[in-house]
Amino acid sequence: MVTRQRLRRRNIGILALLLAGLVCFGVVEGVALPRQDQMEAQYNAAQNSPLTHDIARTSHYATRYMGNASKVTGLFRSLPLGPIRSFALDPDVFTVQVNLDASAPMAEIDRDRAYLYSATAAFAYIDNLEAVIFNEGSVAYRVTREGLLTWYGLDGFAALTADSAVWKTEVQDKLAEQDYARRAFQELFRESKTLSV
Repeated sequence: MVTRQRLRRRNIGILALLLAGLVCFGVVEGVALPRQDQMEAQYNAAQNSPLTHDIARTSHYATRYMGNASKVTGLFRSLPLGPIRSFALDPDVFTVQVNLDASAPMAEIDRDRAYLYSATAAFAYIDNLEAVIFNEGSVAYRVTREGLLTWYGLDGFAALTADSAVWKTEVQDKLAEQDYARRAFQELFRESKTLSV
């Protein structure tokens, strides 16, 4: 009789553990993982806008030389520019040309923000880069390191990327103002010929 009671208690204990395991499995599969997937999807979607892009995720593309093609292309592909067709690098004049997919044109204000944000990040992370050309197919716009340094009132870009909070206040938050982005584009970005390399 004692053995029967022990077996019964043991079976009830096993059944309780099995039910607890099934409940935990259901919570993880039904709540936790979908919530994590949703948060990851929101984060990835936020990377497509200069207003919400996480600049820290691009820091591993930092390079001293624009001739490091894999880091340069990786950097621009990680920035909120939209679809990129190809790149052209001219190390003689320290210029990168980003050839954008013209089949998906951006609204003017989105273009202004994306170009300013991406050019600032490029100069901050590529030490010897002197100019960036954004080629939309029918028109190309060129911006220089010197012009952006003057715009921000800086001697160098290192201070902007040393801390994500500084980047957010000095670059990202200012882009929320449409007039700021429009004025920056008008003053800094000049129509240009494309690279012949």
